[in-house]
Amino acid sequence: MSACIRLVLSGIFLFALFSFALSAQLVNRAPDVYPGTLPEMRTPAWWIARMSHPDEVLMTSDRIKYMNESFMAFMKHPNPFSDIPDEQKPSLITWWPGSLISAPDIDSMAPEILSDSVKSWISAEAGYLRSGRFGNVTGVPYSRRDIERLEREMAFERISRTITVQHGIAVRYTQLRVIPSLFMYEQGISDSALSVSGKIINITVHWDIWNNGFLKIGNHAFVLHTSRSGEFLFVLSDTRYGWVRAEDIAFGDKEEIAEYSDAPDFVVCTGNRVQFYTDSNCRLVSGWFGMGDRLPLASKSNSRLIRIPMRTGLGGLSTGAAWLEKNADVHLGWLPYTRRNVVLIAFKLLDAPYDWSGAWFGRDHITTYRDIFAVFGFTLPRHDGLFAFYGGNKIPVMKPEIGKDRQYLMILEHEPFVTIMSCGGHAKLLLGGYNGVPIIFDHYGHGYTNEKGEYVELCRCFIGDMKIPAYFLNRPVAFLELK
Repeated sequence: MSACIRLVLSGIFLFALFSFALSAQLVNRAPDVYPGTLPEMRTPAWWIARMSHPDEVLMTSDRIKYMNESFMAFMKHPNPFSDIPDEQKPSLITWWPGSLISAPDIDSMAPEILSDSVKSWISAEAGYLRSGRFGNVTGVPYSRRDIERLEREMAFERISRTITVQHGIAVRYTQLRVIPSLFMYEQGISDSALSVSGKIINITVHWDIWNNGFLKIGNHAFVLHTSRSGEFLFVLSDTRYGWVRAEDIAFGDKEEIAEYSDAPDFVVCTGNRVQFYTDSNCRLVSGWFGMGDRLPLASKSNSRLIRIPMRTGLGGLSTGAAWLEKNADVHLGWLPYTRRNVVLIAFKLLDAPYDWSGAWFGRDHITTYRDIFAVFGFTLPRHDGLFAFYGGNKIPVMKPEIGKDRQYLMILEHEPFVTIMSCGGHAKLLLGGYNGVPIIFDHYGHGYTNEKGEYVELCRCFIGDMKIPAYFLNRPVAFLELK
């Protein structure tokens, strides 16, 4: 045997050995067809065929806008849940410091009060940094010196006694960090042991729990503080405080940013992720936007030409033109809110991976439904415990003590395709029933034990039933019917 052949065979052997070692670290993937469902249920056509009026417009864009504004007004009350029965009050658990139930009126806050608020949130983040056992992206735990360095980057002592708000806009998707750190270099992963079905299993996915979501392209941010290196900005965006990369934010006047973000002529992204390009032939990508995002048109006469936010060398806001493909998965203005469109949009996310903290610009169960219905103009709450209140909280809560059979009957009394169920820790979109069992569109971050007693991992959008997560029907369930 020649030396060349021996070298090739050795390479094949080493590659096979490496592949075997790698596969041993991967989890068992749950099958595409969830137990108790049919393969046809994974196609929109199966559900559309069961609709009475698939193309009926359920709400106009003006009505949807009114719902958004009404919910925002409700949440601005000092105690919006004071008149709500105890059994219907939401459980608003948050995992990270910096999450609010409603956006504060930053512009009306006195500079001294705003400074105290920023200090309290950054102090809470420093406490969070020291509260657990964290490791970097390679799984190596941080030393005390590492933690001190990350806390020093927060530059707490540099927070001014009075804060002058600066207005910014995200020029691309950017992570909203609890700790001013980079995802691929400095990451906050926790221990990977997870309790499932009464036993401890080890999972290979390390959630980045130093991340608290992300700002989408075109999102407005109140800039309140700068990290020691200047690489990160401490901002408030909507209902979340956190750190973002400074290079991803452009500064501008509040009115200038509003003119861009609220432009009346726009396209909305109706796909999972859509690219835009530097030229009309679409040969070189300039950036991307995701489901439910809207970007203004650069020309009313050309729906392929859009305006994108840009950052000048001095940090100011500028805009440029970019091109969409001829068949880009977008819609001119809001997509009509019909039953058919709900299913068509939702199924574009089927099998999309789960991303609990948004560190990979993906979705969890809350952001999945927010993005699906954002295509029609809805601005659903950032906590699924508030979903029912978005609709006025007029539907009684389903209690666990009524038993599974009555729970199934009560669920199936609600209208498919427009009903979201929430137990305050998870949410599901009702698609309909099959043999008396509710079938749902869900986005779940773990898995289940199959008929062989093996644990299989979902961690993706799937078509399923009410069995997982196991706690769902053991809690009070509230309903949001968007009609």
